[in-house]
Amino acid sequence: MAFLPKNFFVCSILAAFFGVSLSAMADEPNIAPAMISLNKFAKKPEWSGTIGLGFSSSTGTSQALNLNTDDTLLWHRGPWLNQSQLLYNYATSQGIVNADRLDVSNQTRYDIAIKQYLFGHLSYHRNHFDGYYFRADETVGYGHYFNLSRVSLLTLEAGVGARQSHPIGGAYSTRPIARLYGKYLWKFAPHAHLSEAIAAILANNGANTYNSILSVVSPLYGAFNLHLAFIATYNTKVQYGYKPLNTLTTINLDYDF
Repeated sequence: MAFLPKNFFVCSILAAFFGVSLSAMADEPNIAPAMISLNKFAKKPEWSGTIGLGFSSSTGTSQALNLNTDDTLLWHRGPWLNQSQLLYNYATSQGIVNADRLDVSNQTRYDIAIKQYLFGHLSYHRNHFDGYYFRADETVGYGHYFNLSRVSLLTLEAGVGARQSHPIGGAYSTRPIARLYGKYLWKFAPHAHLSEAIAAILANNGANTYNSILSVVSPLYGAFNLHLAFIATYNTKVQYGYKPLNTLTTINLDYDF
């Protein structure tokens, strides 16, 4: 997997040595989240990102205390913007795997106006502890920004596409889906912000997925920040013996570049 950050492999070796788990996560897509009072085309340098290290705790079907690392990479040029995300959570206890979760997503956006854009979103989810071998979603759609004040921003997206899924003990299928997404961002200090993002994947067979990310970022020193996040995922249809609600709580020391 050549696309994984180098520090991901370093943390993997550390996790294996200490018998704990490893996860990598990134916040939701943003255009200059620390500059929300400016024109949306006044973006960061062409390449930017975050590297972090900390701890996380998961609940639901899988319950474990993990060593955690978060990484995100963003690229933009003119009206184009691309952001890739990775979430990996793995834990063992006395030789038994009790957490094994992989989330990979990529969103490409094209600004059609100061507060409007078109997007293509791809995601892949593999977590044998939620009753699925894997789920993959592909959607295209439209997004819009709303400046609620000089320090708060609301983003709404709507799109359509397809989902491929393979439940454990079930049959592989491809079904049409709709994706609804909303995010509220509040910049409560010059270099600190709070955000709440909610995403809903609606499938025609009723196997919907709802995801919530509550995140707080506060500066510590220079480019270092404290990042707290609570992620909750709810699946309306799960296999017998699996819980529909799974959560992940993280605390990380982030470095922005």
